[in-house]
Amino acid sequence: MIQALMIAALSLIGVLIGAALQYAFGQRLEARKQLGVQRAQACIDFFRAVSALAQGRSKEQLALAADAKARICVYGSVAVVQRLGDFERAGAIVANSGSQAALIQLMQAMREDVTGSAIPLRQEDLMHILFGRDTSAR
Repeated sequence: MIQALMIAALSLIGVLIGAALQYAFGQRLEARKQLGVQRAQACIDFFRAVSALAQGRSKEQLALAADAKARICVYGSVAVVQRLGDFERAGAIVANSGSQAALIQLMQAMREDVTGSAIPLRQEDLMHILFGRDTSAR
């Protein structure tokens, strides 16, 4: 009788521990998914704002850029925040080559952060696609 009760109690404890672990791991996975979504959206919004600012500066576009940068500082990895700082120090405009190179490095870091891919894209491809500049001949 006691042995049967022990078996039943251990089975119940096992089920409760399994359910608690599944819940905890599920919460952790959901939080990780949400972080990924927030990171990706901040990056997209940042590049959307940079593109709009290249056409002309308005208060609304500056506000959108500031919002995206703030979210990048909250959700981005250390590497992404450092590259964002590099872009800001380079002038944060796409009109000069120093800022363009910093922006490409920022994009590479964001891409790795969001996708988990450590395989970088070729810088000359990105320069050509984004700015119409071909750096491969140099």
